[in-house]
Order: sequence, then C-alpha cells, then structure tokens
Amino acid sequence: MIDWRIYYDDGSSFDSTMGSPEDAPSYGILCIVFADRDNGRMIMNGWDWYFYHDEEKNWWGADVHGLLDQLCHNLPVRALKQGRNAPSAVWKETMQRAFDDPDFPVKCAKSKRERPFQVT
Repeated sequence: MIDWRIYYDDGSSFDSTMGSPEDAPSYGILCIVFADRDNGRMIMNGWDWYFYHDEEKNWWGADVHGLLDQLCHNLPVRALKQGRNAPSAVWKETMQRAFDDPDFPVKCAKSKRERPFQVT
C-alpha cells in the first residue's frame, strides 16, 4: 500500500514503497499526494517547503515563516524538502497526474491546507 507520493518537476515521482520520507529527493517538488479521511486524497502543492510531520503521519507545506515556527517550537518535523515552480504546462500535467493517481482514494473535497488551484 502506498501512503504518499511526491511528484517532481522533471516528471519523476517517489513514494512510500520506495523508501522513507528522508530518502526522497529533496528538490523540485511540485506536489505531494496522500490519502485523507475528509477529502479522499490531499494534494499538497504550491508551498515553498514540505516536511513530514511525525504526529500526523503525513506531509505538511509551509512558507519560510511557517517552517521556522515549526522548527523553533521543536515540533515533530523531519524530511525537509523544497518546493519548486515550473512552467505552466509542466505544472498542469503534474497536477493532473496527481489528481488522477489510481493509488489514492477519489478526491471528494478540498482542504484549506491545499493551495487555491486544483485540477478538477
């Protein structure tokens, strides 16, 4: 079973069957997908930084200030990764792949933790 999958700007991906969050490449992230009880699947995208949150057992996104808040308060952050912008065509294609990924539940709602634009 796949717990999460990271999609990169070069078209590659890395998921939980391939290694731990720390093993995933750290740069070029466009989005991270994981199952979510309330939304079917969560598609984290558009963040400057991504990190794996041990207590929640999933990925979070943050800008630099949010990341510093997590680190300064010694919250359970590990596997820090950097997001990236990409040309519109690459970003749209990657988001569509994440939205259509058959390894995760169908997206049935949107979380406020997701950035505004989502492929539908």
